[in-house]
Amino acid sequence: MDISFSVCATEVYQTKYLDFMLRHYENLNMPYPFIVTFGFIASPVLLGREAILCLDEENEIVGALGYIHGTGEKQYEDEHVVQIQAVYLGMAYRGTRLFLQGLQFLLHHLKHQPVSVTELVFWTGQEPYINRLAAKFAGLESVTESEFGRLSAYRAPVPDLEAYLQKFRPMTLA
Repeated sequence: MDISFSVCATEVYQTKYLDFMLRHYENLNMPYPFIVTFGFIASPVLLGREAILCLDEENEIVGALGYIHGTGEKQYEDEHVVQIQAVYLGMAYRGTRLFLQGLQFLLHHLKHQPVSVTELVFWTGQEPYINRLAAKFAGLESVTESEFGRLSAYRAPVPDLEAYLQKFRPMTLA
């Protein structure tokens, strides 16, 4: 399985990211109505932040991740915090090392950005598989009831995430 990652630095790749995520909207299992989910998917591009594509050996997109710097609670001024907006891996790639490789790539990429990132935050619905996966590399910060149902907030300090990822074979970066 020959996989590569690409930061969506051009309009072409940003469009590919949006198309891919919208094509897989139903399988994202985000606990929000479409308009809210669309905001999470599109904000990395619309706010001029980042999205990452995962490509197979034929350059087909098999996964994507979108994030922004800062959190709504702090009016996005806490740029040392990366907020994961949306992640999707194709069904054939779940249960493989691809998710770990994506985290490794994300941390490597963030280390080369102008703002030093100290932690990652994200929210999940109540999908048991997703919550078990999240608990492996992030701490559960809170569970709250919202108009969209129960949401779990996770936080992963970068040093803790790096320590977790050290347990696995590092990916080779081109």
